Amino acid sequence: MSVIGQSVRRAALDRFAAGRGRYVGDIDLPGMATVAFARSPVAHAELLGVDTEAARAMPGVLAVITGDDIASFAPQPSLWNLPGQNHSGLKALATDRLRYVGQPFAAVVAVDRRTAEAAVHAIVPQYRALPVIADMDAALRSDVPRLYDHWSDNIVARPRWQAGDIAAAFDGAALVVSDRFTTQRVHPCSLEPRGVVVAPDLDGESITVWLSTQSIHQVRAGISECLGLPEHRIRVIAPDVGGSFGMKACIYGEEVILAFLTHRIGRPLRWIETRAEAFVASAHGRDERVDLAVAFDTDGRIRGLRSTIVLDKGADPYATSMGTAWITGAVMTGPYRIDTIDIEALAVVTNKTPTGAYRGFGQPEANFALERALDIAAPRLGLDPADLRRRNLVASSEMPYPTPTGIVLDSGRYADLLDATLERFGYDDARPVQPSSRLRTGVGIACYAETTNFGPSPLCKLIGVDSGGFDITSIRVEPSGHVRVFVGQTPMGQGVETALMQVAADELGLPVEDISIVHGDTVSSAYTAYASGGSRGAGVAGGSTALAARRLRERILRWGAHLLEAPLESVRFVQGGVEVIDVPTRRIGIAEVAMAAYKAFSTPEGMEPGLEDRAAYDPPALAIAYGCVVAEVAVDLDTGKVTVERIVFGHDCGVQINPAIVEGQVIGGLAQALGATLFEEVRYDADARPLTLSLQDYLLPLASDVPHVELVHFETPTPFSPIGAKGVGESGTIGVPAAITNAVQNALGTALPLVALPLTGERVLATLPSETKAPLSTVQRQAPSLG
Repeated sequence: MSVIGQSVRRAALDRFAAGRGRYVGDIDLPGMATVAFARSPVAHAELLGVDTEAARAMPGVLAVITGDDIASFAPQPSLWNLPGQNHSGLKALATDRLRYVGQPFAAVVAVDRRTAEAAVHAIVPQYRALPVIADMDAALRSDVPRLYDHWSDNIVARPRWQAGDIAAAFDGAALVVSDRFTTQRVHPCSLEPRGVVVAPDLDGESITVWLSTQSIHQVRAGISECLGLPEHRIRVIAPDVGGSFGMKACIYGEEVILAFLTHRIGRPLRWIETRAEAFVASAHGRDERVDLAVAFDTDGRIRGLRSTIVLDKGADPYATSMGTAWITGAVMTGPYRIDTIDIEALAVVTNKTPTGAYRGFGQPEANFALERALDIAAPRLGLDPADLRRRNLVASSEMPYPTPTGIVLDSGRYADLLDATLERFGYDDARPVQPSSRLRTGVGIACYAETTNFGPSPLCKLIGVDSGGFDITSIRVEPSGHVRVFVGQTPMGQGVETALMQVAADELGLPVEDISIVHGDTVSSAYTAYASGGSRGAGVAGGSTALAARRLRERILRWGAHLLEAPLESVRFVQGGVEVIDVPTRRIGIAEVAMAAYKAFSTPEGMEPGLEDRAAYDPPALAIAYGCVVAEVAVDLDTGKVTVERIVFGHDCGVQINPAIVEGQVIGGLAQALGATLFEEVRYDADARPLTLSLQDYLLPLASDVPHVELVHFETPTPFSPIGAKGVGESGTIGVPAAITNAVQNALGTALPLVALPLTGERVLATLPSETKAPLSTVQRQAPSLG
């Protein structure tokens, strides 16, 4: 019986529930010292010097370094390097300038954390304040100073996509909808902040790095590049990872500094990020605006699309560089038939914490703009929002469908899923006629297409990604018959280890309990070119696992035929072993085959002792998951508070390896998206000083904020994976913001268009016509609300 499609219990749940998780902060090595970092208190200044004398003199302080001590380091590597892109050249510690609050400029090594933090407070930077670039509008002005003197402006890069006659498309349009749609800066806020433990090896030349990361091989390469230390001298281990959401995809300066210091002082070191540090030192997400114009025919067909995307990269573009804005541009046409486009994407630098990868990676930003524009257009065209979408969705018969940005919509039943989701919701009876009540209800929809199975390697090269897109899997049958699967993917809460166990078990005809996964160690794990990101674990690592298992199965088959003394063509692989086709009672189990293979008393011709194989899988193209979200909300016109009452979420991620994991990923992403839609925002003042420094300032959704969610499942296999699986890790984040906002707009009726997130009470009230707003005395009587 196949285990693909079964909700197999996740492998590590019992261990975590029993409190036996082992994170970086749990690692305690003999003689280990603590590292702390002195960070910039200002957004922009010339760094004139750093007074470390008092810190060096403190008892228990073992070392203090500044940017001068790492002059020989290479700059921080960038994962994404588009043609013509600007690079900062910054190193792990600031040298000439301080460019954002939180940028490290010195590091202290001490016998314990208290001493290290006291020493950091004793370090005094001398600096001269410089003009601040506080936001993307300032960065784009020609009269502001450049953040980097070797750049001609403050723009990282500006890729562009053009197709068709855009002028003719707009000149002949019956309707043009245009607006500016803004997605705010957010914090990934993983349960476990970042952390690093580094120790020198006995040979004195190598180091071992324990790290909370989703990218063990990429971090190893980054440390190697910065320090000039060969990669084989660096071992990176990811123990249990308490969440990431993209934030832990890149290398950070703290990892480089600890690797350098452990070499220098010859003892193990640890740095564990505090939550306050995380708000200024770890990469933020989103912070993007989309100027969008969409041209329509009288029947609602989309004639053309014009867009300018601007991404605030913060002070340093190294963390995934231009990637988020590039993806926004690449997926701007969504699941729709839009052949004529003019799309430009820009990333700019400002005096803020750098932005990087965050769950969805540019796709929620594109979806929010396009799906809001469709809802704005629908009543002006005299169409229901669902009907407008249905008229423009790419049909199954047109697939694979190349979009004008180069994305190929591989497979799917877009309109069928829309209809099934609307039917489950009861959409035809649900869009309310607004009463005179002060509590309004509304219904909104959004469709989305999600890029998953990130690769292939030639595409990575084409778009400037500094790595390939393949995964390798090695599989070994132990003499006992137990199977070990060596993968490059890193579990970080998404359950990828269980899914890969199921793939191997299915291919080898074994119970899942007979499979174990080896991961998270550059010495023992298989190699992944792009790490755990891009919703690629199931499709790409699952593909390499399936291919490796199929090769291993052929090896088992040959051993079985030899041991059964039967011609190869007369035997077949069956669940748990090999049997003679015409005499099923002549059968040998995998454990017996394995034992014989390791003893090798008699070896099949052309075979070697042992029982293992490997395979690499480089996807031929992206796989496109897709879905539809229908949301119902209630809006209090006196306070602006939005309550999400119900969501029906239709999705298709191809073959579902483990439906329970798929459900968890969709609903988990939905909860994150709900927080970003209604509550979350990292705020700065006019001088680029952060105002969000703790969880007291950053409102996360509570369990009570997440509504009842109903899922509608379709399964349309992708032709671009050996197992037909598409990714699902980011699906929940993409369509939810637009669906909720469309529902709020539906509830408010004739209010001004909602075009910016989050939908705080103040922002909702600001869109209401004056005659709809409650008298001030009424508002003052309302209880305070987190909404």
